Amino acid sequence: MKFGEKVIYGSTEDVKTHLHEMVSQLNDNLSEMQISGEFDYVKISLRGLTIYTDTLLGRLISYKESPIEFCALTARSLFECYLVIAFILSDPPRAKEFLGLKASEELEINEGFLYLTKPSTPEEIKKTIHHRMDYIKQVMEKDEIALKRHWPVKYLAEQTNNKLEYQAFFKLYSKYIHPSSWIVNSSINEYGNPVFRNIFLLQGQHYASCITKLVSNYQREQAIA
Repeated sequence: MKFGEKVIYGSTEDVKTHLHEMVSQLNDNLSEMQISGEFDYVKISLRGLTIYTDTLLGRLISYKESPIEFCALTARSLFECYLVIAFILSDPPRAKEFLGLKASEELEINEGFLYLTKPSTPEEIKKTIHHRMDYIKQVMEKDEIALKRHWPVKYLAEQTNNKLEYQAFFKLYSKYIHPSSWIVNSSINEYGNPVFRNIFLLQGQHYASCITKLVSNYQREQAIA
C-alpha cells in the first residue's frame, strides 16, 4: 500500500504476522547459539529490536482512539527502531556497541537515582546503588565494552541516508512529544485533527513494515551464505 511517496509492505495484519515469524526465528537462532556456545551480536540485537517493534505496532493500533500524543510518540519510536536496525545492518560490528549501550544507560540511571537521594536517605540504599554501578563497570571492563552515549536520532538519520525524512517528519513529531506552544495553546480540534492522527498511524505502520523488510532480507542473506 502507498501513501504519498511511502510504501507499507503488506497490510497491518501482514506486518504483524511477519514480525511474529521473525521473532520466532530469531528466538530459535538464540536457542541454537546458547547450545553451541556461539554469540552473535547482530541476531541478539535484531531479536530485541524486532520484539519491541512488534510491541510498538500493537500499541499504535490500539491507540487509534487514544490522545494523538500517544500515536505521535509510538510512531516516533518506530522511526527510531528502524534507524537503529538500518544503522546496525550497514555495519554489523555496531551491534556489539548497541548491546553495550544497555550497560552505559544503566549506569546513567543509577547516577540519576543518586542525584535524587537526600541526606536523610538511608546509607544502605546508597551502598546498594554504588555496588550495582561497580558491578556493571567490572562486567564492562571484562567484556571490553566501552562507555558510550546513546545514538542520537539525528545522527542515525544522517548515517542511514534518512536526513530528509528526519527533517520533515521530526518537525511534526517534536510538536507532539513536548508541551509545545502548538499543543498548549491550540484547541484539541486543531492539534488532534484526524489528518495528523492518520499521518502518525500510517508513518508508524510504514516504519514497522520497513523493519520487517530489512530484517527478513538480512535473514535471507544469512541463510544463503
